[in-house]
Amino acid sequence: MKLFKYLLLLSIPVGLFVSCSDDDDNSGMKNDFIKKTTSPAIVGESIEFAYAMGATNGRLNTAEATASIAGGAGTGFGLFSYFTARGNLTVNDVRYIAGDDVPLKTVKEATTNGAVSTATMMEQVDANYINPTVAFGTSQTDLVAATIRYYYVVPEEARGKEFSVKFSSKSTTGEIATYQTPGYKVSKMDMKRSIQMTGDNVCYFSIADMRAYTKAEVESQNISAKIDFVYLYQAKLGAYDYGSAFVSPATDPMYIAIADIIPGNWTKNNTQMEKRVDVKDAQLKGSMPNVYIDDIDFETLDLSAAVNYIIGFSADHGAFMETADGKYAAYIYVNSVSNGTMTVSIKRYPLK
Repeated sequence: MKLFKYLLLLSIPVGLFVSCSDDDDNSGMKNDFIKKTTSPAIVGESIEFAYAMGATNGRLNTAEATASIAGGAGTGFGLFSYFTARGNLTVNDVRYIAGDDVPLKTVKEATTNGAVSTATMMEQVDANYINPTVAFGTSQTDLVAATIRYYYVVPEEARGKEFSVKFSSKSTTGEIATYQTPGYKVSKMDMKRSIQMTGDNVCYFSIADMRAYTKAEVESQNISAKIDFVYLYQAKLGAYDYGSAFVSPATDPMYIAIADIIPGNWTKNNTQMEKRVDVKDAQLKGSMPNVYIDDIDFETLDLSAAVNYIIGFSADHGAFMETADGKYAAYIYVNSVSNGTMTVSIKRYPLK
């Protein structure tokens, strides 16, 4: 059995998803998959799958992934599989310790043509990958089982739709296994990370454009009607703590800490906003925990009690907003803030 039973699909849980495989108990090929990415599928983002395959006759020859909607640039198979280091280990001059994921090249060549991605497998790999009892670097063996990565970059064509992937693998003896994934819903949201702002210069934010402008840019491009809020910083406003603040252009001037920051001849949008200190979206934050804002959060958003200014922002705070024209809802997440400089990330959802 070439060690196949105990390394069956190299740690991929069998039957984890409601999907369709043509594996047969008497087949010389087996396969399975797991969708590793748990975050919402957003246009431009990469969705990672682990595709596992094993041969009891011959060795692995090729793997293929056919997407129901052709992916964007960057879609395709990676060249590496991974195994867990059981002790200190040096591979390609990189030092690993016990518990680290160690990359090992198992794909000789990977190509993508339209919706179809193909991986040509290596003939042999280090024997440790197939049999952990063999010391790494001591011998090579035929590649009879591997878990490889497939990356699907969500294209604009998939926005608001579902996509699926049909995986297949073939052995050198010509035996084939296939696996059809379920459908995955693609979000209607847009997302942009790490937008830099300063509290007295690059501080005019457009949700429609998902970017911040200077006053000179707003005036030269005549886009004051696009400005949904202004980022300000001032330690105090009179006797009160003010700190980092978002104000809509229509906010009462008594709550705007910097005089003349919003010229009188500008369009003054009355953007509604609600501060949140408990929403740490992992896609915007860039780290755990795996908690995400998704389409449903915007579809059910109620800003009936919202206001048009918020003061006292700190890192990890954020705000739900709706543009004055009702076109977009958004969540603005504060990645970092310090004495008048702020980095934010945004998720934006079309309301109409």
